[in-house]
Amino acid sequence: MTDRQRRRRILFICTANICRSPTAELLARHRFGESAMLFRSAGFLEVADGCPAELVEVLAGRGIDAGVHRSYRLDTASVDAADMLLTMEGSHVQKATMLAPDEFTKIVPLKEAAAVLERRPEPAVSIEDLLAAVNRDRDPLQYLGSRWDVDDPYGRRAKAYRRAVDEIDDLVTAVIGKLR
Repeated sequence: MTDRQRRRRILFICTANICRSPTAELLARHRFGESAMLFRSAGFLEVADGCPAELVEVLAGRGIDAGVHRSYRLDTASVDAADMLLTMEGSHVQKATMLAPDEFTKIVPLKEAAAVLERRPEPAVSIEDLLAAVNRDRDPLQYLGSRWDVDDPYGRRAKAYRRAVDEIDDLVTAVIGKLR
């Protein structure tokens, strides 16, 4: 099987893999299926838990069963296997790069990927084209602040979960919807 025939692997990353990254994974799979791309998620903490009840309820309202999700801790094998890693925070780029220093060029915040694609006139781009655009004149210091962060709803009220799901849904649609 050639690389073109292989399904591309997108890995969504957040802190504990119980809120934001599983939301992105589940929304991407629900909206786009997995015929061309495989969607997975992971986090940096050893949590061994599922999604909070508030998130399960919000996603159930969209026809998505988040009750089956169990957190997964990011490891080097997962980073290596992914074609692109989309993080929920700028700081996650730093942490993932510390885990796999040679993979920096394929680790990008979801918000940054959406911003880059918004400026592209083409109706569809490849993962390689997106990563090339992100890495053109890339400054790792830009990930020190919160510019690229998706707000974490963990431990907050249901309204925060609804806002986070809406934001992640918009970002996933903007990014995955434009990838070919």
